[in-house]
Amino acid sequence: MKRVISIIGLAILFASTVNAAQVFGTVREDGRPLNGVRFEVFCRDGTYTGVTDNDGAYNITVGRGRCTFRLYYKNQTPSYEVYSYDNPLRYDFTVVTQENGNYLLKRR
Repeated sequence: MKRVISIIGLAILFASTVNAAQVFGTVREDGRPLNGVRFEVFCRDGTYTGVTDNDGAYNITVGRGRCTFRLYYKNQTPSYEVYSYDNPLRYDFTVVTQENGNYLLKRR
């Protein structure tokens, strides 16, 4: 019985890592890192949440495929479509203020 439970546990662990991918990068505004900013990555298989570090960097494991990176910054939520694959993928963003005062995420 213990062997069956161990095999099932390993199968679940393996299945969850097969569909996982790493997305990382930095978030800046006017050349300065944005630290402590909450972000979410919405993928087909779920939502993944994190916070940028002191250098404005983030590193998160998400589901593979097309996802949406959303930043929660100054009561706004600018977003950007990202893709996650087998290999880690870097997305460095700059927060740009548009003429209407809304924020936009722009990939550097």
